[in-house]
Amino acid sequence: MKVVFCHGLEGSPQGRKAQALRAAGLDLVAPDFTGMNLAARVAALMPELAAHDGCVLVGSSYGGITALCGAILHHRAGGRVRGLVLAAPALILSEPPADALELAPPCPTHVIHGRHDELIPVAAIEAWAAAHPAVRLEVVDDAHVLARSLDRIVAAAVEFARE
Repeated sequence: MKVVFCHGLEGSPQGRKAQALRAAGLDLVAPDFTGMNLAARVAALMPELAAHDGCVLVGSSYGGITALCGAILHHRAGGRVRGLVLAAPALILSEPPADALELAPPCPTHVIHGRHDELIPVAAIEAWAAAHPAVRLEVVDDAHVLARSLDRIVAAAVEFARE
């Protein structure tokens, strides 16, 4: 089961989250989105989703909104994402293509968000999750980078990969 990982603005395909997912034995594909805006990230993600239809998709921060937009567009094109793991997703941003989409996940979704997130207010994510009852929101005692919650991100990805 392929896992596609979308890193955040300050992350990378070789960052801590990607390393933790690989260390858990997951078959990880991690595109490099360095320097790209959201539209360019989503455009770069779409061929990966087509190549790995039925994958688990994991996104962190700016990569979280990238993953959500990609999952929605992939679903519209007839594709499937097995599960979506969003770590501190930057869902408060309003830029293309997110500004033109209803940000409703098209697949089972597990969100891990820090109670002490200094960039993305937990209240915004709680409101979004409440509007989408199929979303499982896990609020953890952590900040935006979720450094103390890597195990939760990995566990969520592993759970989807094994279903």
